[in-house]
Amino acid sequence: MADNAFLLDTTKCTGCRGCQVACKQWNGLPGEQTEFFAGPEYTNPRELSSITWNHVKFFDVDRSNPEHPVWQIMHKKCFHCEDANCMKVCPERAISKVDGWVVIDQSKCIGCGACVNECIYHVPHIRQSDSKTYKCNACTVNEREIPACAFACPTGALTYGNRTALLQDAQSRLKKYTHASRDAEGNEIPAVFPKAQLYGKDQFGGLKMLVILKDRPSKYGLEENPRPLEITKVEHMHDTYALLSMFTLGIPSLKRMAYRLSKSSTASSSDSKIS
Repeated sequence: MADNAFLLDTTKCTGCRGCQVACKQWNGLPGEQTEFFAGPEYTNPRELSSITWNHVKFFDVDRSNPEHPVWQIMHKKCFHCEDANCMKVCPERAISKVDGWVVIDQSKCIGCGACVNECIYHVPHIRQSDSKTYKCNACTVNEREIPACAFACPTGALTYGNRTALLQDAQSRLKKYTHASRDAEGNEIPAVFPKAQLYGKDQFGGLKMLVILKDRPSKYGLEENPRPLEITKVEHMHDTYALLSMFTLGIPSLKRMAYRLSKSSTASSSDSKIS
């Protein structure tokens, strides 16, 4: 449904990778060739890829309080931006909204890498076997009522439902996490996660992947105030590509070359205006 979203509560995530495995099973994705310690802490594999659309990432453990180390773990997939950079730059219009979710149509994709380059979250990846780009589609392709990742989460860290209701739930949780309380005897109990905050409410016009973070976004490799692409720059590139693609005979490799030339031309034009 167009008004649905995900809510990830990192305070509840145990890093079990149930979401990661469920996504692979439901979408028939193969395993990665990897190592046990592929990334920071217990991250494995290292990052999202064309065959890993859901990923559990471990960040450096906060050991500032030796008696209470804080694990920083975050489930990651496409954030499904309302104002999506990837959708703006795709020269073949292979990326569109399906029930509000950002979805790639591989039958139109030429593997030019435009979406890969412009996604600040590093979500889309090109699969070498077919030169097509892949990422999470929120189970809109191999359709199911509740996406596999949220359905499989054993702790309730990842939930799925109406975005407005999830935002209200997130604000309620944040109030509990960031405010001190008192026990039955009136003694103050310090806030559990005083730096906790919500990510996704406003970024890129509102994300369909809302995240309650234990700490500031930069701790999780997220930009706090990302800027969407300038539409005039994108339109210029699309106009140039439309002209050049007329000579590609529909051949994907030639279309990729046309895209690279269009991008280079747009960059050169921008530089000349600045100088």
